[in-house]
Amino acid sequence: MITKATLLSNDLFGDLNPKDWPISIDDLPPGSALVGGSVRDGLLNKLSQKPDLDFVIPINAIKFSENLSKKISATFIKLDVKRDIARLVINGWTLDFARQVGANLREDLLRRDFRINAIALRLNEKPEIFDPTGGIDDLKSKKIVAISEKNLINDPLRILRGFRLMCELDFKLEKQTKSFLKNNVDKLSNVAPERIKMEILKIVHSKWNSSIWQTYLELQLLKNWNKNNLPYVELKRKDISSNKPLIGSVLAKLVCLLSDEGLSNLTFSKNEIKRCKNLRFWVHKINNLGLDNLSEDERFQLHVDLEEDLPSLILFLQDKHTSAWLKRWKDPSDPLFHPSSPLDGHILQKAFRIPPGPFLGELIRHLSKEKAYGRFFTDKEALEVARKWTLENSPFL
Repeated sequence: MITKATLLSNDLFGDLNPKDWPISIDDLPPGSALVGGSVRDGLLNKLSQKPDLDFVIPINAIKFSENLSKKISATFIKLDVKRDIARLVINGWTLDFARQVGANLREDLLRRDFRINAIALRLNEKPEIFDPTGGIDDLKSKKIVAISEKNLINDPLRILRGFRLMCELDFKLEKQTKSFLKNNVDKLSNVAPERIKMEILKIVHSKWNSSIWQTYLELQLLKNWNKNNLPYVELKRKDISSNKPLIGSVLAKLVCLLSDEGLSNLTFSKNEIKRCKNLRFWVHKINNLGLDNLSEDERFQLHVDLEEDLPSLILFLQDKHTSAWLKRWKDPSDPLFHPSSPLDGHILQKAFRIPPGPFLGELIRHLSKEKAYGRFFTDKEALEVARKWTLENSPFL
């Protein structure tokens, strides 16, 4: 008699399509199991074409992976010598191998973070789903339940991961699990900054439902890295031409979650910090002054600073500005939303015998601003504007 469990196991195995894997199941030692995100996503019918594959094996994982890498010509990476975890990368596939923790697979799964991540597919002759904690029921009810508070404390990054899973899957945090996260937020400070950064990047690239921000405010997960919260925006506005979530939401979320100092402490790049700093500055300025009260020069500088990231700023503006601003930003010929000088530096140096330096930069900015506000239309007119400005401002006369 074929049971529901057998059918589910067979369906999952079929969806995972092991024939496409860069390894054969026969390459794995007896007692191996597939665990983690690929099992969860397979049960949710959300598998990508090349899902990351996480295997638990009953023997030395690093040594096994190194030998397997030679057999299939894959890149071999030691991830964690202490916990005996290694990675193989080949043709767009990522395969992680970890030595089983405990005496059996059950003990291993019971040491994981959340029940939806403690589901395994035993790779026996007949594949078999093994779900000792009730993770499949949680998938059906769309909730995230911690296996234990102790498991979260053992690796505090799991505290942030619970929130990340909520964002990615559009699930709810079970009440007690939410209290586990809230009560142990301070332990995140013990986690390597690079690991926290990777979770945050996944969070800001995920879709946020209407309850995400309220949950975040309640938990204050990143309070140690955010001293100046920006007002949160419902990131649901639609791109007027494609019905997709508005571009720019990643940067907008990032400035809501982290301060400039927090970005630096979590090893974000200088360019990422600069972009966030510019966005944060203009959001504060508009909130304080009002968009309509910006001077001509301030409005021009806004577009210079945020040309690339203007869609992020749009998420913070009043609804009445959204469509018009997005339409103008999408027009590469719009001289205000995409400022540029009509004459390059070489032409200006030659025409007015100006040496390279700050004065030339000021002239180019002036021409860009005059062009942005439609005060000339031809190169001849631009040269005349440049001549007059040079006569009025030249330090060489």
